[in-house]
Amino acid sequence: MKSSKGKVPVGGKAKRVTVVPHGARKQKEKDPVEVFCRVRPLKEEEGESCMSIVRDNRLQIEPPESSLAFKSGQKNPTQHTFKRVINGTSSQSTVYDMVGFPLTEQLLQGKHGLLFAYGITNSGKTYTMTGEPDAPGILPRCLDVIFNSIAEVQAPKFVFRPDGSNGFNIFSESDARVEQYRNRGKKVSPRMRAAESEFSEMLRVPDQRKVTEGVDEDSQYAVFVSYVEIYNNYAFDLLEDTPVDSIVPKPPKSKNLREDTNHNMYVSGGTEVEVKSTEEAFDVLQRGQKRRRVAMTTMNTESSRSHSVFTIRLVQAPLNHSGEAVIEVRQ
Repeated sequence: MKSSKGKVPVGGKAKRVTVVPHGARKQKEKDPVEVFCRVRPLKEEEGESCMSIVRDNRLQIEPPESSLAFKSGQKNPTQHTFKRVINGTSSQSTVYDMVGFPLTEQLLQGKHGLLFAYGITNSGKTYTMTGEPDAPGILPRCLDVIFNSIAEVQAPKFVFRPDGSNGFNIFSESDARVEQYRNRGKKVSPRMRAAESEFSEMLRVPDQRKVTEGVDEDSQYAVFVSYVEIYNNYAFDLLEDTPVDSIVPKPPKSKNLREDTNHNMYVSGGTEVEVKSTEEAFDVLQRGQKRRRVAMTTMNTESSRSHSVFTIRLVQAPLNHSGEAVIEVRQ
């Protein structure tokens, strides 16, 4: 295969990619939901634990005397079965190996994946998902593996562009370079720029693994991310452009949910950002988190009743016979 940076014919019109995410055509079978339980270590002020791991997939809970269950007569311990119970001493790497890496592999092999973090406040969701510089969570490790795996076949930025209908258009490399030039001077507020640089400046150890099975050397790939907030059956785009340094923050406008030609649901008009590295993806995530905090304040929402959805989309299109140009996919 020739280098993915080979010249693409100039002057052609944008081509429509009717396939949505990478490998959607392969997603016919449905996998069962697997539930993992990670036990958070207790803090000193939290007293004794009321639970114990009796097997690698079973947890036993004994109601403490101060609990409502104990006072109402429910004193017997109960056991709960999961796909796997992860003890409080397990490392972030171990958690990713069990929970995240299989989903990353499946994505690169052409299947959808969903990871839903559920738990009460301070139960460890953020630590598990994003982690810390010296202990990265599932999300940065997932992104590392994706970018490691497509490093040699990643398309130049702006070759793929969202079409607004849950699909993508393909442009020549010359058109992509023009778009890159146009976006060089894009305005970003100082506060937002500072927030976006936090992750890039972190000293962390990237995950060096990569997946080779399922990655096609005769294709080019691109990674897009989106970030929405679901509250009271409304979807809000956390990456939507807003006036720079607005004095009075305005609440975001809700977006409509629609179904595309492949019967996939999507947020109509939602922002999808192409990212070329884990650092870029996390910069986008932090920008969305900042806007989420502002939105929750302006809308007076309760965080316990809202759900944020960060989506990673892997887009793929094959190269032509000479290996120099991305061609249209007809599915």
